[in-house]
Amino acid sequence: MKIVSTLVMLAATAALLPFGVAADTVKPAAEVGARAPAFTLADSRGAKVSLADLTASGKVALVFFRSADWCPFCIAQLKELQESLPAFEAAGIEVVGISYDSVDTLAKSAAKHGLTLALLSDEGSKTIDAFGIRNHEAKGKGVGVPHPAVFLVDSKGTITAKLMHEGHRTRPTPGDILAAAHGMK
Repeated sequence: MKIVSTLVMLAATAALLPFGVAADTVKPAAEVGARAPAFTLADSRGAKVSLADLTASGKVALVFFRSADWCPFCIAQLKELQESLPAFEAAGIEVVGISYDSVDTLAKSAAKHGLTLALLSDEGSKTIDAFGIRNHEAKGKGVGVPHPAVFLVDSKGTITAKLMHEGHRTRPTPGDILAAAHGMK
């Protein structure tokens, strides 16, 4: 009887976990007030960029997007961010896009769309997972994509704002990001 109870309890616990994720790998999402998960990723030119490098220069907006290659909502968001770079620079905020796209895909997309903002490749989605925003329902070429989100991080590496909308079609605007950043130190 004790073995049956244990098996039932294990099955019930497993049912509560996201499909295919072991109990010891489940981590809470990065939240406001917490230290941002550290990362080092390659940019669209192949150069390594770390969160520490980014925050050493001041405030940063980490813009997680699905793909600069196949997602029209992401491409529109990146173009809008590109157009708003002067406003971000005036506010002392560096805008950085992060996707599961490869370095090559990001380089081609940046050239095609005239993007100069930093685009970082998170192939394998480890940083996406560290921030707790992977879309586990995505299938096919979308496996590994994040739920689109923006994290504002101050010069000390602390998350000061997290901006997300339900679904992937509506994104925080540059105005939303700048308004949220207004109170950053």
